[in-house]
Amino acid sequence: MKKNLFYYMLAVLCTVILFTSCSEDNGGDTPNPVNPLVGTYGLADYTTEDFVVTEGKNPIKNFPISGPLYAEWEANDAFTVVASGMFRMMGAALLPQVLNTVELKEDGNIIASYVDKPTLKGTDQLMDWAMGGMLMQTFPKESEITSLAAVSGFTTSPEGLATWSESNGKLLVKLNIANILGAALGGQDVSGLEEIINQVLMSEPSVLKEMLKSMFQIDLTNVSDATIKQLQGWALNGIPMNKKEEAGKVYLYLDKSALDSMMTLRETGEVDDWGTPVMKNDLMYVWDALVAANLIPEEAKTASALLQLISGYWSKTETFNIGLDLIKK
Repeated sequence: MKKNLFYYMLAVLCTVILFTSCSEDNGGDTPNPVNPLVGTYGLADYTTEDFVVTEGKNPIKNFPISGPLYAEWEANDAFTVVASGMFRMMGAALLPQVLNTVELKEDGNIIASYVDKPTLKGTDQLMDWAMGGMLMQTFPKESEITSLAAVSGFTTSPEGLATWSESNGKLLVKLNIANILGAALGGQDVSGLEEIINQVLMSEPSVLKEMLKSMFQIDLTNVSDATIKQLQGWALNGIPMNKKEEAGKVYLYLDKSALDSMMTLRETGEVDDWGTPVMKNDLMYVWDALVAANLIPEEAKTASALLQLISGYWSKTETFNIGLDLIKK
């Protein structure tokens, strides 16, 4: 059940960032115009080309240019440019196996067509493909990635999982945690939990950490209070997403400023075999806690290597945008 819950939550998280703000109230009897972004969206196509990252060097074959995962990473280093392509390739391999389309309804609901119980293909090849691009300068052909996408077995998410609004130029995704839990548990009525959930989300970080540890065996002791408060704020008030429209596409994403608290490395107090201080960040602590609680499927655990990769360059990172690349149908 834990594995199914993981993939259900993955579909929800992919879905809830596909939204836009409602129109402003014009007053009187004049109806508000329908927001132009209301409609049904699909994931952007995966495209590649032979691409020269560093002048004077040979082009990287089949370099990922675009795809369902929007990824931009700049740290004044060619490595992060190549890594951005690697992320786009991985997103193109995995996201279309989970998510099909998303409808942004005029009433503010978000309805997703997704695979309820996906059996992910290609996970045993992902790291080989990634290292092939990073080290051997050759990514897999487009057809190797696009052939993994699901073509059937889709189900439709219920209404009431998330709403959207706009604040200070950001698009805020508001999750209904009680409804999400109820849907993940087979449609059980958990409306009575709403008040309890809100109390938990407004509690002190130390109290929340203790509750997660005692109830779900999720040990977040080493996660900073600043990150816990940020996540509580996102759950209570909405996740602040950036939106960019370009060449017929819509990009919805988090930027570096939204991730700084989670990604900044700090010393753990331990040293490695060479006497060098061990460094970790909050996202690595969270990931380790979820793995220890058996909430991460075996095939997804290799993502820890990507967290370490990004973390090592974070102090030099100038731009880091991660989200979805969408096309309106």
